[in-house]
Amino acid sequence: MDPARARSDRATIFGLNAESYDRWRPACPDEAVDWLVPPGASVVADVGAGTGKLTGALLERGLRVEAVEPDVRMLDVLRRVHPRARTHNAGAEEIPLGDTSVDAVLAADAWHWFPFEQAVAQTRRVLRPGGWLGLVWSMAAPIEPWEKELAAVDPSYAPPPEEGADDEGPFPAEETETATFRWVWRTTPGDWCSYLETLSVFVLMPARERGERLRRAHALVSGACRAAGSATAPVHHQAVCVRWRPGCP
Repeated sequence: MDPARARSDRATIFGLNAESYDRWRPACPDEAVDWLVPPGASVVADVGAGTGKLTGALLERGLRVEAVEPDVRMLDVLRRVHPRARTHNAGAEEIPLGDTSVDAVLAADAWHWFPFEQAVAQTRRVLRPGGWLGLVWSMAAPIEPWEKELAAVDPSYAPPPEEGADDEGPFPAEETETATFRWVWRTTPGDWCSYLETLSVFVLMPARERGERLRRAHALVSGACRAAGSATAPVHHQAVCVRWRPGCP
């Protein structure tokens, strides 16, 4: 299969397990959400909104949220869970909002699936003057040896970049800010495995390999729980955030 087709398959696989995705995917930490939302904002677009993991946090802050999601299966869950959001069945390459209509375009764990040039053009179009694009990715940031083994169970895992590492990024440096927010997810062995099963690489994985990797993950988290004398184990994470203020085209 060619890389573009494989990437497309992974990008559209989440709707097969939309209910599980909504239940088991973690929410973005509050500190990261606050950093992503411009001061004084009233209307924001959540693009690639999925089932609304970020949408809900934005609504809690009193914002009007335009939730844009191309998979109707994911959007159906978002509509049920967050009925106050305004929903649009569309992708980032054609955001169905008016010119200069939002204070921010936001995306959680989704920007890497979008066609970059089209998404950037649409972001420029819908942003009000002074608005920005805010992106966040939540990822494991293992500290303990068992956490590093656990992270390796996911074949798509890549270690987070070290703070201060040179990374030009896709946007001009003078228009871009970054921040990292560390947090801890306390999880049971079963909950962690349920989370893994929502990842695209696990959904597409052969059943035998998936079962082996899930058993390994369950054993690792169970061992950490026993060592701590607790029903849950702490898995260290970080939310890596980007704000881009577009300059002149």
